[in-house]
Amino acid sequence: MSTKPVEASAQHILVVDDQPENLRSLDQILSYSYQVSLAANGQACLEQVAQSTPDLILLDVDMPLMDGLTVCRRIKADPATSMIPIVFVSALSRLSERLAGYQAGADDYVTKPYDVDELLAKIRIALNNRHDLEAARERALLAQEEMEASLAACIELNLLADFIDNSLDCDDLRTLGEGLLETFDRFGLRVIVRLVESGHYFSHAGEVGMLDQEMMESLYDNGKIIDFGHRSLFNTESVSVLVRNMPVHDQTRYQRWRDNLKLLVEVVNSRIFSLQQQGNRQKERERLQPLIAGIHQLIEKLQHSGDDLNWDQACHDLNRLRMAWESQRA
Repeated sequence: MSTKPVEASAQHILVVDDQPENLRSLDQILSYSYQVSLAANGQACLEQVAQSTPDLILLDVDMPLMDGLTVCRRIKADPATSMIPIVFVSALSRLSERLAGYQAGADDYVTKPYDVDELLAKIRIALNNRHDLEAARERALLAQEEMEASLAACIELNLLADFIDNSLDCDDLRTLGEGLLETFDRFGLRVIVRLVESGHYFSHAGEVGMLDQEMMESLYDNGKIIDFGHRSLFNTESVSVLVRNMPVHDQTRYQRWRDNLKLLVEVVNSRIFSLQQQGNRQKERERLQPLIAGIHQLIEKLQHSGDDLNWDQACHDLNRLRMAWESQRA
């Protein structure tokens, strides 16, 4: 390891050569600009890479124990190290020997004796190329995450629209409660549903324990959402829903689900009121149709958003639909 002073933020180059004089020479050339580590053979190189990933490797070809071509293939075959640039620095200068280096996965090849300026230029190019590749990879991953978020939002809104539509065919509270449990199950959520007036409970686990019942009753506050840990309690006039496994470690999904579930529980509250009052089902359907249509329009907008997905705007649109629907209820 080089002992010359260099900034801690400097890029790290691992030099691999079985000749001590070659290691010393490259260490002197590089250590003014880079952090330098030295390895005397291929096996030592692999061990160092496993302990600390360098930003670039300068690698000799003809070495004992393990030749440079084998080392290069192993590093490039491992997904954890495949992005490390490798520049061969070797006395093997025939075209077939250089081609063998490139076929093994090398990013560049410098023959000995080398020109120092050329070597440094090739190192800079290889490091810049790695930076560009990593930046492109990050952009691709971000685009994929945004696409997956858009797809997930569409699926969730479809579940919401399906439940609202199907709830209009529910003739009693038990059927409505079972449909609500099924919808939560499709979200991957475990819940307890409490009908406020009757005190009846529905749960994925079947019978609801006394502790859960007492907690839901003590925390009941009409119109409020109460969050505690990975649980959220959604309260309305007629129904209270305790979600036991909200995705608190994924804030984007958590906020999206919180908004969707708030609307879902409010729709259930409206349907319970309608069933209790034995209202006209057709009037209820007509009142809910604009909400269902608005959700489907939002789904279509998300499906065509691509990289321009703006979930904040989608949440705003969803809240606008909810407020318009609530104004009809008033």
